[in-house]
Formats: sequence, C-alpha cells, structure tokens
Amino acid sequence: MSLSPGDPESIGGYTLVDRLGSGGMGVVYLGRSESGRQVAVKLVHPAYALDEEFRTRFRQEVAAARRVSGAFTAPVVDADPDAPQPWMATLYVPGRTLAEVVAQDGPLRGTALRVLALGLVEALRDIHRVGMVHRDLKPSNVLMAEDGPRVIDFGISYAVDNEALTMTGRLIGTPPFMSPEQFAAPREVTGASDVFSLGSLLVYAATGSRPFDGSSPYLTGYQVMYEPPALEGVTQPLRGIAERCLDKNPGARPELGELHELLRALPDTEATAASALPVSPVSPESSAPPGSVATSHQVSGARPAARHAAQDGTAAVADVIRASRGGRGSRGDRGGSGSRRRVLVGLVGLVAALAVTGLGIAAVRAGSDSRSASPSPTARATTSPGSTGPASGAGSSPSASAAHVTLPPKHVPWDYQIGGAYPPAAGVRVVSRSYEDAPASGLYNICNINAFQAESDEEQDWPADLLLRDADGKVVHDTDWDEAVLDIRTAAKRERIADRLDTWIDTCAAKGYRAVEPDNYDSFTRFPSYLKAAQAEALMKLLAAHAHAKGLAIAQKNTAELVSDRASVGLDFAVVEECAEYDECGTFADAFDDNVLMVEYTKKGLAKACATWSSTLSVVRRDEEVVPEGADGFLRETC
Repeated sequence: MSLSPGDPESIGGYTLVDRLGSGGMGVVYLGRSESGRQVAVKLVHPAYALDEEFRTRFRQEVAAARRVSGAFTAPVVDADPDAPQPWMATLYVPGRTLAEVVAQDGPLRGTALRVLALGLVEALRDIHRVGMVHRDLKPSNVLMAEDGPRVIDFGISYAVDNEALTMTGRLIGTPPFMSPEQFAAPREVTGASDVFSLGSLLVYAATGSRPFDGSSPYLTGYQVMYEPPALEGVTQPLRGIAERCLDKNPGARPELGELHELLRALPDTEATAASALPVSPVSPESSAPPGSVATSHQVSGARPAARHAAQDGTAAVADVIRASRGGRGSRGDRGGSGSRRRVLVGLVGLVAALAVTGLGIAAVRAGSDSRSASPSPTARATTSPGSTGPASGAGSSPSASAAHVTLPPKHVPWDYQIGGAYPPAAGVRVVSRSYEDAPASGLYNICNINAFQAESDEEQDWPADLLLRDADGKVVHDTDWDEAVLDIRTAAKRERIADRLDTWIDTCAAKGYRAVEPDNYDSFTRFPSYLKAAQAEALMKLLAAHAHAKGLAIAQKNTAELVSDRASVGLDFAVVEECAEYDECGTFADAFDDNVLMVEYTKKGLAKACATWSSTLSVVRRDEEVVPEGADGFLRETC
C-alpha cells in the first residue's frame, strides 16, 4: 500500500517507498538504502516508545534477530532501539506469507510441502543454536520466497538464558499454533515448543485446516492442552510426523535433527502428499487475509485481544473456557440497533489481573464443546473492482461482485448514529445509521441492521423455528440486551433468515445508503454451545452477495476472530468498536487496507486511538448508548 499522509520520508537514512503493513505496535515500511538495497523497516508507534518495558522488549527483539543468521531467516541489517521512535530494518524478502498462499492457492502439495517443512526445520535449528525460542511460529510469520521459506518476527522470541521479561506471568502467542506448555508454564518453554508449533503449521499447510480449531480462543487453548489434534486429510508419512510433533509431552517430541531426517521422507509427488478428498482452506487465526495488501513483514504485537485472550492466563484457561461456554459476559450490545462490544473481553481482563497478581485458579478439565470443523466458505471468484462512484476518496471493493460498489473514504471525520439520527457535525464525511432512519444528505451513509439477533420488539415477527432454542425448547436470549438469538445452524434456516434480512438491505438501497453494516456477527462467540464460526460466516456470505447485487458495500462489524476470512466471505471494510482499547486495530487495518471506521467509548480508548491511529484510520468516540444529540448522556468526541 502507498505511504499515508503523515508518514515519514525516511528512517535511519533509508528512504521510505511504501507501506508493507501496520499493526498494534507499529508500522512496517519498504525502505531503500542509498546503494539501492531494499529493507523492511519496522517503526514503533509513539505511544509505545514511552513504555520502558516495551522498549526493553524491542531491544530484546533486535538483539535476538541479530544473533540469528541462516538461509531461512530474514537478517537484521540495521536498528536503533533507543531512538525517540525505535526502529529496526531487516532484509526485504519479496513474497506472500504462507497464510496468504494457502488462503489464495489452497494447501501445499508434493515438493512445495517438502521444501517448506525442511526449510522451517533449518530455520528453527538456526534460531535454537543461539539459545533462542521463537514462540510464535505461525503461517503469517513464514514468507514464501522463491528460494525457500523465511521465518520472520522475533517480537516475542525468548532467550532461554534470560528471564528478565517473563516474570509478569504473560503468556504470548497465537492459540491455534501454541504449545500446551505456553499455556501452562510460559516461563519454561524450550525449543520443543517450537516443534509443537511446527507440527500445527505443517498440518495447516498440507490441508488448509488447523489441528486445534475451537470456536473461541479459550476453547482452542483447551484443545491444545487436553485434546488430540484433528488430522483429517493428513496422510502418511506426514501424519505420523505430525502426531509426534504434537505430543502433549515436550520430551516426547522429536529433536530437530531427527525431525529433519523424518521430513526428508516426504514425497515429491502430489498424489501421496495429501488426502484425495478436496479440502477448503481455513485461514489461520492471525494470518493476513487474502486480498490484503503487502503484509509480508508482520508487525510484532499486532494480535487482537479477544483472539489472544489466553495470553495473560496460566492455569486459569480451563476456568475461562467454562465461563465462555455460558454465553454471557459483562459486555454486550449498546443502542437500539444491537451495537456489540465483545463479551469475552471482560474475561480477558479478569484472567490478566489474576495472572499479574499471582492469584492462581485451579484448572478444571471441563467437558469440551464440540469442535468447529466446518471450513471457511469457498473463496469468492468475483474479485473485479467496482466503480469508485462519486464519493471523494472512496475506493473500490476488492471482494465485490460485478455490481458497482463504492467503499467509504479512508481516514476521514465520521459519526456513529445507530441509536438515533441527528445533523452531522461540520466536516463529517461518513455516517452509520439504523436502517429505519434516512441517510444524511451529501455524505457516505452506512446502513446498520441487526442481522444475527432479534430485538425484543421484533422477536414476535420472526417465524418461531428461526429462533434458537435450548434443549427444553425455550428461546435462547442474549439476556444482557433482551434479544432473541437467531438459529443459523442449518443451510435451510440461513437461507430463510437471509431472505428476511435481504428485505432490510433492499430498504437500505432504496433509501440511498452506500453500504450495509450487519451487526452481531460475533453472536457465535457468546453462544458457543449452539453456534459455530463457520455458520456465522455462511450467513454473512449470503448477505454480502445480496448487498453487492444491490450496489452496496458491506462492513465487517467487530469479530476479530474472523478477520482473516473477510475476503472469502465478501466483506469490504470494517466498523470496529473499541479496537484501540483492546489492541485490535492493527489486525483490522492490515486486513482491510486501512479502510476501518473506529468507535471508542472511553476517554482512555480515544486517547490511545488518537495517539496511534489518528493519522491512518477514521476515529470517533461516542457515548455507550449512542443516543442522538440533545438526549441525556449524548457524547461525541474526535481526535
């Protein structure tokens, strides 16, 4: 992506040419030295430059990366961790991430899989040789260069002889690719942890599916710790190798030397390298999504809070799993149109507090919910851009159908009025309103609909069999906001629900709205005993197709858990609540090429948003009830 207004022209003597990606902790640029050498320059956000613990961690990353050298890693060529804004430059490696390759081209076969596996073992050997453990080996941290893979991002790597930064009890990683010991004893991880992660990564590369794939980070963590991996579609000899790598006991996993010999036996032919059954790829938890722009060099720390909720827990993970199954939390909808704060966030804070204060919670091996094994919806074949239309600064949709679809302009003043319409402030360019209200004249208007739940005054309007029911036949409610949950579990019911929601989308189009914002996409995270992520994606895909046919762009509302599938579902931009408060903005910014509309509800959240994202994304703070101007409690602030 091109440089944004406010980006520096150079860093450390390197002329900046392009943006490669952005995340919660910083921005990565493509730079060029005076001699013409291309480098990837990671620049830390100003807000984190003032955090001494973060600076110490960044110094550790620089030192770690400088110690590692080898054919399958990206070497550090320059750095200044003590600069007012710390930065580090690594050799630029052109190529897509493994996550992008699998999402766009499908699972690896034959020689490609063999080269990947052997290259990653050699990379880990180079990392471990200098006393380091990577701790975050995942598809988005593997670049697929022409001459073999490259392992990148040493942002959370750990020197086995230095525990200075591991005393706060923080557990860092990406749940589907973490080892059991990263959850249970994060200060005691060894190189065997990377072997476990490698096993998960190779299963994903060969099948497009994760061996541990719960419907929430908590359930995924539980599966990693206590359940056998799902290895459907993995054939011998890789299946036997993966089983050994994924042993819960670190001592039972193969050493890298033995693993290298085992992987040399992988076939060069496609026929025996994978299952004969076709498998649709499932994007990894933290991967760059198909269609995102140049995220080859990821930003350390750009991991959403909800997805990595297990980061700050130790043995508490099992109790949190039990809590998440209850389907309720301390946060929920706000406003009349079902605006949603992710429920799980409250649990994250609880676990973090317990971990930091040293209060242990007994790990209870609660019965696990059934695994969400359904793959992501098949990738859309309609990638031709739509018309840019009359909205100045608006862009065309990368996932839109042949219908002309216009995206909202990026990085502009905007307002969130889903609780009631009022005249926008001077300079506002984008407004989101309830579909029951008229759009604002002359602006880019987004139409908010409650797509996955029925508000109390509309419940009786829905057919009884389309309301989710428990074992006793009672309607399942989101009791925080007295909304009935819709039953999206079967294709037939999803079609009928979509038919009704399509009439609301038609209303949006008829009124002159430019986009639609289906709310409560994340309902499945609150009711994991009933609903699965793939079911939510399947319904959203139906809505996206209809919106595009009507000439409307469609937003992803919150739901960082599914951001990596946004292109295959057909989502064009994002409307995100409290992403600054909970460090999720980078994930959405990367996935949607900075076409992200942020809503914060606290003074702290706005301050963080303004310090980190005001030069890139569209930011507004609203009152929690999003009431119209003139009503009690009304609040609207910007940077």
